[in-house]
Amino acid sequence: MLSKVLKGNRFRKSRWPDQKGNFVGWSKILRHAPPALSSGFLRLVLNRYQLLPWLPYTIIDRFHAFLTSNSRVLEFGSGMSTLWYATRAQTIWAVEDNQSWYDKVQRMLAEQGRQNLNYLFTQEKEAYVSFGESSPEGFDLIVVDGSYRSACVLQGAKLLRPGGILYLDNSDMDVQPEGGDMRVAESHLRDLAKTWKTIPVEVTDFVPGLFFVTQGMYVQRPLVKS
Repeated sequence: MLSKVLKGNRFRKSRWPDQKGNFVGWSKILRHAPPALSSGFLRLVLNRYQLLPWLPYTIIDRFHAFLTSNSRVLEFGSGMSTLWYATRAQTIWAVEDNQSWYDKVQRMLAEQGRQNLNYLFTQEKEAYVSFGESSPEGFDLIVVDGSYRSACVLQGAKLLRPGGILYLDNSDMDVQPEGGDMRVAESHLRDLAKTWKTIPVEVTDFVPGLFFVTQGMYVQRPLVKS
């Protein structure tokens, strides 16, 4: 069992570097590997899900410090993160294109009794990417963690409030069937960082419930217009 946990796949030699080859670091192995592995076993064996986003632990800590009871969050792609944001932010908008996953998250939200969520299921690209446009207030945190990632990054840039964070999950991977979209999304995010005269932040870390590390990247829009 231990060898299966440590062994990599066709994308990586072991589970400790991300798919770009960035080593997670010994301090994160010591701090974050145990909870990631234990929650992964609970998910696989007992079908129990920890109420944490499936995001790198460092990113979870960053969002925990960033979000307030007045924050507005937009998610392209939903999940345990949706429930987690709902307990910390004022308003959450989330869009999902996987029917079974949407139904599962919807049930969990109903069990929590959350009323601060605008949750949409759609398999139409235009409706998916344009989700959030009808919100004139914009958003403080925008998370791109679903389909059409390059298009969602560009859309997110239009909807992000000054001081807000635009985050791209799994920035070391390519998730679209045609390949290459993640690299385009990453390029868009780097271009935004140049436009906003800021530096993109890349994080490689363990993720709750998963047996491997991954990378996430974000930029924060300046409070003062550049």
